Amino acid sequence: MEKQLGLHKFHQNEKREQKFQRWRDNKENGKRLEEEMREHVKVSVQEQMDQKLSDVISSLAEDIARRKKIPVIDAMLEAQEEYVKLKR
Repeated sequence: MEKQLGLHKFHQNEKREQKFQRWRDNKENGKRLEEEMREHVKVSVQEQMDQKLSDVISSLAEDIARRKKIPVIDAMLEAQEEYVKLKR
């Protein structure tokens, strides 16, 4: 693709300072993209953990609601408290 665009020939004719500047820019852009990707992965993992926690508490609340024959909404508070106790 570089050959089709003529980039190879263009880069050969670049001045030394232009090459170094291009390399610095590429390096800075690479670091920026890497940091953005790390942040994206971090957010994604946190969302997955939150979803898993929500699913566990929801399941616990349904069990409590069936056992005590109370609305699921009320059982959610008990399920959260029970989950906290289990985590300790």
